[in-house]
Amino acid sequence: MVPPEEHARTVSHDHAMSIGPTPESGDAWSTLWRAGVLHSCSTAIDGNYDGEMAAFWKARFDGLGTGQRVVDIGTGNGALALLAKHHAAQRGLDLDIHGVDAADIDPPRWASGADSFAGITFHPRTGMDTLPFDDGSVALVTSQYAFEYSRPRDATLHEVFRVIGSTGSAAFLIHSSDSLISSTADQQREACDLVFDRTRILDLAHDWVSSLVKGTTQPPRAGSEATSIHRAFQQASTQVVAGAAALPEAAILRKTFHYLHTTLEHAQTSPAHALEYLARARADLEAERVRLQHLSAAIMALTEIEQLRTQSIAAGYGSSVLAPLDQSPGSRMGWTLVVSR
Repeated sequence: MVPPEEHARTVSHDHAMSIGPTPESGDAWSTLWRAGVLHSCSTAIDGNYDGEMAAFWKARFDGLGTGQRVVDIGTGNGALALLAKHHAAQRGLDLDIHGVDAADIDPPRWASGADSFAGITFHPRTGMDTLPFDDGSVALVTSQYAFEYSRPRDATLHEVFRVIGSTGSAAFLIHSSDSLISSTADQQREACDLVFDRTRILDLAHDWVSSLVKGTTQPPRAGSEATSIHRAFQQASTQVVAGAAALPEAAILRKTFHYLHTTLEHAQTSPAHALEYLARARADLEAERVRLQHLSAAIMALTEIEQLRTQSIAAGYGSSVLAPLDQSPGSRMGWTLVVSR
């Protein structure tokens, strides 16, 4: 496992550096899952969740019996669903496991190891507030970094209460304002502003490579339009490099550097191919910016998280427990809420 600080840097923006075919869906989250990552921490954690995160979830799964239903909301490519399946198998149990997501997910198709998803039922394009399960039919609802994205949250919370009924439970790991992820997200947003708004470096890269398509890959004449474009690109590059030094947690800048470097390499031999690559790279970075905007809106203040516990108790789940989750001392990854009677 990598250090928790690196986990926080990558939790909201993991994605392979190579750019494949344009996704079938323009939705930012569908695009991420179609890239094949198991979860949004895939660069920081090799394989499924580990450490304190995994320990928290395994403790929840320990309370389940064979045949009981587990529903993971906001499942993405099914990391928690897989964790539940593997943990149950170690205990000699079979669970009825479901993964629900509003995105256009298909983990057996897009994630690696399709056979590992056998026995898990996925429900794509399904909102957390409209779960396709009968009242009281779910033994455990799980949510890692998902519930807080729902709007309105109250509707989703009451839907969770409906499906777990009087005998089930629910467990959430929630993005919190005191977490490393929250502080990293601030730098990520500033980096996006630098790339897209203040320097417009992707536009400048496009203009420069386009000038090569029209002319030659040889250095442009002094005073030409291409020279002016090149100079503007170099100035923007200097600003972005300075930004990277001032924003050490902004991993999106490292991704931007990679994409630009690869674009310019392609431009030396095939400017037209470089433009195609740059277009796909830009689409990936723009989707990441959208996901970061969603993350920023999802992060909950501690008073909001405490209110969830209060609502749960008021709904009859008097044993509900709220606690911080740290991967290591001083490395807060969010807060957990376990809802139960």
